[in-house]
Amino acid sequence: MTKVESIRSKIKIKQIEQILLNTNYRNFVLFCFGINSGLRISDILALNVRDVKNKNYVSIIEKKTGKQRKFPLNNKLKEIFFN
Repeated sequence: MTKVESIRSKIKIKQIEQILLNTNYRNFVLFCFGINSGLRISDILALNVRDVKNKNYVSIIEKKTGKQRKFPLNNKLKEIFFN
């Protein structure tokens, strides 16, 4: 199995966001959601619009662990979803 290293540089994160924003908005949203929530992509892809629209918190059941997780949407995510 290949090991995946996390992105630790805020500059690199901003660069990736800018590239995705200019090329594919869907991938931009998925990337931002992952970076700002810490969720696995399998949990992010399972979300529906109604799960985040006009909400301050997101509540999910994690696919890998089966545990319920509730977390607030930060300002960056609110900006993306509410505009």
